[in-house]
Amino acid sequence: MSEVESTPAAPVSSGFGGLPRWLRIGIVAAATAVVVLIIAVVVRIALQAPNIPLGETPAADLQPGACLLEPGAGADRYTVVACGSPHQQQVIAQIDIAYPGVEYFSQEALDIYAGYSCDRLLEYRLFLIDDLVKSDHVMTALTTPTLDQYEGGDAMTLCAIGDNPDLPEKGGIADDLTADLYQPIPQ
Repeated sequence: MSEVESTPAAPVSSGFGGLPRWLRIGIVAAATAVVVLIIAVVVRIALQAPNIPLGETPAADLQPGACLLEPGAGADRYTVVACGSPHQQQVIAQIDIAYPGVEYFSQEALDIYAGYSCDRLLEYRLFLIDDLVKSDHVMTALTTPTLDQYEGGDAMTLCAIGDNPDLPEKGGIADDLTADLYQPIPQ
């Protein structure tokens, strides 16, 4: 009988360590890319979400997305509340109502134009959630500039959406909104 020297067999690796080196590097690189992409998306969403302070706020400091406790336009201050709680209206946009070559001679005309401009946002669902029923809501121009401000170059107007008080019957009372209707337009 001859003695044959046997060499011990190398242990067979299983799992991740059993993969070829190039494949392990590829998997780690792909996983890193996915994690970086997820972090980038989360950061972008966080930076786009408006940081709206709650509480009493001057009308000039209101931001799109702010949900307001008080109804109507023309107030100097509004109470900003969380959009999940009952509120009367929500600021959805700040628009520039300057129209080149057009002069306004009365505050009423400027107010009417601002109101119609805000109505277009509801008509085309700009800055609003997609499944919004347009007939259930009305738009309000919250902060129309005065004639002097307009002539001085300040033509910014805040638009807010609220419940339509004329539904189900004309002259009704507006219900409280209880949802966030604001949707920023991606940039």
